[in-house]
Amino acid sequence: MNRRSARIGLAVVVALVATSAAALPEDRTQPIHLEASRGQLDQKTGISVYEGNVTISQGSMRLVADTATIYVKDNNFQRMDAIGGPASLRYKPAADKPEIQGTSKRVEYDVLGGKVVMIGTVRVVQGQDVFNGERLEYDLKDDVIRAKGAGENGRIQFTIQPKSQDAAPAAKKR
Repeated sequence: MNRRSARIGLAVVVALVATSAAALPEDRTQPIHLEASRGQLDQKTGISVYEGNVTISQGSMRLVADTATIYVKDNNFQRMDAIGGPASLRYKPAADKPEIQGTSKRVEYDVLGGKVVMIGTVRVVQGQDVFNGERLEYDLKDDVIRAKGAGENGRIQFTIQPKSQDAAPAAKKR
C-alpha cells in the first residue's frame, strides 16, 4: 500500500483512540465526552455498555454508534467495540489537512493488541481520497494496513487523487 492509503488508515485509527489521540495538538488536552440514551457500568468486570445514539467526542474527534462497549481493567482502557447502522467517525488530523470521515458496521479497538479493525461496508474519505471495502485492519505496532473486499471474490477500492501542481515548490528566481 502506498503512503497516502496508509495515512488514511492511520487517521482512522487515531480518530478511534481518544485516550491517545495524535489529533490537533489541542485535542489531546480536551475532555472526552460520552453521551447515550442509556448505559450500564459493571464495576466488577470493568465492562460498560452504552446504547442509543452513542456519541464519543474529544476535540475534533467524534465517533457515533448505536452501541459502544468499553472494557477497562485496573483503571486502564483495554478495548472498545462500537456497532452501528453504520458507526461513523470524524476527525481533523491537522489544521491544514481535510477532515477524515469513516463509516462501517463495526469498529473494534484493541489497545493491548495495538489494532483497530473496521468491519462491514467500510468507507473512509479524506478530501477526495476514498477507500471502500469489507474490512480494514490497522496494526499500530507494525504500522501495517490490511484490507479485504466483500465475499469470496470481493475487492477493495482506493481512489487517490494526484497531488496538485500548485503543491510543487517554486523555482528560485535569479
